[in-house]
Amino acid sequence: MTESGGEPLFRLLRQIRRPVTLREIVARCLRHVYMGDPFGSEEGCVPPPPPHLFDQVVVREVDVTGIRCVIYSPKECSKQSALLLYMHGGGFVVASSEDSDYITRMLCHSNSVVVVSINYAMAPESMFPGAIDDCMKAMDWAIANSCELGIDPENIFIAGDSAGGNLAAAMGLKLQERGTPAQGLVLLAPWLDMNLEQYDSYNRLAPDGIVYDAAFMGYARAAYVRFEDWANPLASPTFSDPSKWPPTIILVGDDDPLVDQSTGFKDRANVAGCNQIELILYPGMPHCFYSFANLFDEEQDCYQRIAAFLSHLVEVC
Repeated sequence: MTESGGEPLFRLLRQIRRPVTLREIVARCLRHVYMGDPFGSEEGCVPPPPPHLFDQVVVREVDVTGIRCVIYSPKECSKQSALLLYMHGGGFVVASSEDSDYITRMLCHSNSVVVVSINYAMAPESMFPGAIDDCMKAMDWAIANSCELGIDPENIFIAGDSAGGNLAAAMGLKLQERGTPAQGLVLLAPWLDMNLEQYDSYNRLAPDGIVYDAAFMGYARAAYVRFEDWANPLASPTFSDPSKWPPTIILVGDDDPLVDQSTGFKDRANVAGCNQIELILYPGMPHCFYSFANLFDEEQDCYQRIAAFLSHLVEVC
C-alpha cells in the first residue's frame, strides 16, 4: 500500500484499534533516554575499558527461544569453566546486556568463568514473573549445552546488578526449590524489596538520585509488579528465609538509595545465624560505581573482592 493509497489511514485505524497506553509511552521515553546516546557528543568523558578485556574475552550471541543472550568466554582455558549467569539492571524496564558489557567482561576475565548475559523480556510488556521465567529458560539452555559452552554444569553462579540483582536472588531461590542450589550469588547494589519507602536511605537519596530517582523507581515498580505481589519473595527477595540462600556477596555504595535494603537483609541474616552472606559497603559510592572502568578505586576493589569470593567456592581455569 503506497503512502498516497491509504497507508496513513491504515496506521490511524491500527492506533484506534489498539491505543498506546500511558505506561507504554513512558517506557518508550525511558528507553530512548537510557538506551539511546543522549551524551554521545561528550567524547572521552568515561575511561575506555582495558584492551585485554577485548583481546582475551571471546563474545558471541545466541537466541534461546526468543531470549537474546550474550556469551563471554575466556580466550584460553584448559578445562571446563564455571558458569556465571548475569542479569543486567535497569529497573526491569530499560537497558540490555550491552550496558553491563564492562561488568561481564571483567567477571569473565578476572575469574576465568563463562558468563551468559541474559536479555530478559522487560516491563511493562512482560510483568512479574516474566523476567524470572526468561532467566530460568536461559539457564536451562546453558546447562543443556554445557559441552558446547565449555562449562561445568555442576558449578553455577548467578550475578546481577540493581534490578538484575533482584532477578539473580530470585533465581537462587528458584534453584533452591528445585533442589539444585547455585554455588553462589554475586549481587551488585541489588533491589531486594519493592517496599522502597520503608528505607531511610531511599527517602533521603532517591528524590534527587544521581543514576535514578524516586520518580523512575516508582514507575519501574508499577510497570514490573502488582501491589499484591510486593511481599512475594521472588519479587522482594528480602522476604525470603536467609538460610535458603547460597553463599552470597553483596557489594553496594553507601550513597546508593538502595543501600539500606542490603544492610537490613544482612542484619536479618545475622540474627538468624546465617553467616554465608557477605556484605561489602563502599563509603561515598553511588549506584553503578562498579560499571565504569578505572573511574573509581572502589570499582577495582569491587572486582577483586568478587574474585576472592569466587575463588573460595570453585576451582576455575
